[in-house]
Amino acid sequence: ITGKSNCTGKFEDFVAHFRNRFERISRILRVRITPNPLVATNKLKESQGSRVRLIAMVTEKRTTKKGNFLLNVEDEEGSAKVVIPHDTEGFKLAQKVLLDDIVAFDGKNADELFISDAITWPEIPFAREQKRASRDCGIVYLSDLHFGSKKFLEKEFQHFINWLNGSEGKKELAGKVKYVIVCGDLVDGIGIYPEQEKELIVKDIYKQYEMFDAAMEKIPDYITVIATPGNHDAVRRAEPQPALSQELIKSNVVRAGNPSNVEIEGLKHLLYHGTSLDSIIAGMGGLSYDKPEEAMLELLRRRHLSPIYGDNLIVPEERDYLVIDEEPDIIHMGHVHKNGYMLYRGTLLLNSGTFQDRTDYQVRNGHHPSPGIVPVLETATGRLNHISFMGE
Repeated sequence: ITGKSNCTGKFEDFVAHFRNRFERISRILRVRITPNPLVATNKLKESQGSRVRLIAMVTEKRTTKKGNFLLNVEDEEGSAKVVIPHDTEGFKLAQKVLLDDIVAFDGKNADELFISDAITWPEIPFAREQKRASRDCGIVYLSDLHFGSKKFLEKEFQHFINWLNGSEGKKELAGKVKYVIVCGDLVDGIGIYPEQEKELIVKDIYKQYEMFDAAMEKIPDYITVIATPGNHDAVRRAEPQPALSQELIKSNVVRAGNPSNVEIEGLKHLLYHGTSLDSIIAGMGGLSYDKPEEAMLELLRRRHLSPIYGDNLIVPEERDYLVIDEEPDIIHMGHVHKNGYMLYRGTLLLNSGTFQDRTDYQVRNGHHPSPGIVPVLETATGRLNHISFMGE
């Protein structure tokens, strides 16, 4: 989004934003193989009794007295009511349907209702293998450093810097590292939550970024550092977020927005801080902060980084920068301060944890972070290492 924001907050911006989202995600669904002809909402009555596919956005979801799901849905042509009977395979999938999901419903029209027994998400294709690079090097994944916080793990982060410079264990792997990605919350920020100043050791935002710059300058020159913002950083809170300004970051760091698509050694990376993980974990049963990779998977299945509009602040840009157009090789997130990873249909889902100790907020909410654990990917083999810098 950096340098491309043109939103003025008018009604027309919201319409254009949702039309863009619908058009691009429905395009992904239209290429999914199905024996059923595709029909828009305004043509459902003409297809009475025939099995068809409807691609639509969910605007309302409730359970009927008979235990079925009743959904209100929309497409560019109009709206419809979709019933998913409780005794069908589609009912299990419908339990995971969220508001603003764009999915394909297979079924038959009956009077004023569309009876569906199958649901298809945009997903990514089955036949994908993990991509590897021709050059053997290492990529380090970081997030949620929180410079300026009293809880910042300075000693442990110095261990990490020493390791990159070859003065601590696993030197062979350290020597392979050519890239470091920092995926948001570089600093703790100012006024992010009530009474935050009590947990700050540095209460000047510019000095917090000076601390970040000083740390980045200790990283060897042959390593490229890429940094994107998060919800604690000094850019607009709403997503998509532009890159941090040069006024804030003065070190030799590649600055990118949140989210960003970055290609490294031929591997397509999708970098997103992960603020929407809060809403997806709260809105869907069975997910937790202990396994962030499972929540990341639900975002990938929907091909959207923040599918529930309103729970996570989003600027209604004419183009929806949170749509996942291409199948990424690696999705890197942070935000929840918990390491996690999963290989799904050739895409590595990776959450890189934190270098901040457990906060009072996390204690109150029962969150258990995994600080000081750094993922390192070896590009030629696809091997993922996790190195702990906690303790001596």
